[in-house]
Amino acid sequence: MTSQSAPLPADGFLSLPQELVDNVIEHNQDDPATLYACALVNSTWTYPAQSALFARVHFYHHSGRVYRAKPTKNSHRIDRFCELITSYPHLAALVRSVEVEPLIDASQEACLGLVLSKFTNLKRISLDLAGYYWDELSQCMRDALLTTFRSPNITNVELREGLFFRCADFLALLGACEHLKRLSLYYMSCDDLEDVLNAPEESLTTLPKGINLQLDSLTLGLYENSYLSLMHRLLQLGESMDLSHLHRLSVLTAGTGHLQERIETTKEILKLNSHSLEHLVLNVCLGEPLAKLIDVSQLRSIQVKLWWVRMRSDQQTDSVVWLKWLAETFNDLAKHRVVEEVAFEVFYSASIASHVEEWHALDKALSQISSLTRVSVGLDCYDCTKGRWKYHTEYPKTVATDVKFILPLVSQRGILTHEVAANYPS
Repeated sequence: MTSQSAPLPADGFLSLPQELVDNVIEHNQDDPATLYACALVNSTWTYPAQSALFARVHFYHHSGRVYRAKPTKNSHRIDRFCELITSYPHLAALVRSVEVEPLIDASQEACLGLVLSKFTNLKRISLDLAGYYWDELSQCMRDALLTTFRSPNITNVELREGLFFRCADFLALLGACEHLKRLSLYYMSCDDLEDVLNAPEESLTTLPKGINLQLDSLTLGLYENSYLSLMHRLLQLGESMDLSHLHRLSVLTAGTGHLQERIETTKEILKLNSHSLEHLVLNVCLGEPLAKLIDVSQLRSIQVKLWWVRMRSDQQTDSVVWLKWLAETFNDLAKHRVVEEVAFEVFYSASIASHVEEWHALDKALSQISSLTRVSVGLDCYDCTKGRWKYHTEYPKTVATDVKFILPLVSQRGILTHEVAANYPS
């Protein structure tokens, strides 16, 4: 008597538990080719695969003469995407996040308002102006964006590399986001900032009357002096923008100069927060214990970017000073036993295993935090001879040993991980 296997379903595939299907989709969410293949299996796979494919979309301008960025795996020509959701309306409801670049094309601009209006479940919008002035966008595009920003569903907004002739226009754009909880600003500036900052307090332009943004998360990318000035203007908004109850704060400054001003601006932002901060990202050495600037009793994770590459006239904090400050900071954090994750991203040109004594002092401080479950080290090494960041294959095989050598106590706890070419992969 021969045994017979159970007959296959009509579609030719054995059914799998939905939980397993979801895990497969989640594991491959950054692989569009695999997701498209999964979507064709059967109805059990189609919806979760499509949800992963269309949760985040990126509309780009197709002309390289107009915009320099390269399309990503989520990129779409807006006119073609409009045709897609016209044929398959259910796909529009899957979009949760959209990234928009300047559309210097009348046919694409006309599609923008229509497409955005169909995203009924949209929660996040990112506008990358790519160095354009807000006023350079067509009235059609500006109206479409403002309408979207006013949606009560939009709680997460990101603005990148944009210029405004008037600070009042920038604040009006922020004021359109009445339900905002998460705000990210990268390299934004206004032409009239100097006049605004020197104006009497009673004449300062504020957010539209009645707006009181209660932010949960704030991410700032500040570059050189003009961008720091915009941050000072935001700090003057007072009751219009409440930063005292942030759970997440990221302050990243960049540039070859103004080091002390970058440090002081970061401190000024930190002091605005009260007792609720849980996640912090920094890239400047503050020079004094973090506990003197904020209440660290609730801090669960901290990410620090350490820039140790000196190029020409760069103003950078010495690596020894960095390590001593970090050791002092984590000695204070050890008293509260709440920090769970620590991440260091090190940009360097010499050996990572230099300054062993200072590394070991930091290692000792970290080992005293009993609540700590993960310490990750991201490494990016700059090759001064070739004038570029090293490719993944160019890192020495001893890197893993070097990381364990500088953080031996953390390594012994089994919570240490590392990654080379973390930010500049080949």
